[in-house]
Amino acid sequence: MFRCSKCKKWLKSTTTETDVVYNGITYHATNVPAKICPECGKIIVYEIIQERIVQYATQRNIKNIDYEECENEESASSQLVL
Repeated sequence: MFRCSKCKKWLKSTTTETDVVYNGITYHATNVPAKICPECGKIIVYEIIQERIVQYATQRNIKNIDYEECENEESASSQLVL
């Protein structure tokens, strides 16, 4: 677990929507896992999650994605391989 850099309170898990700009293209994602400060409300989306947003969007050749749906599809696909 991590603390808020501003308030020093423990961050809590949440989901949010966010935009990620990559190579001049803005990708919008919903249902994105994030952390939120219960004190100041600051939301943090980790860099690895932002990279996955770009990966999912470019693979599907779309600019708007549902992150949770993409993760579920990825998980289902990997289960088929096993």
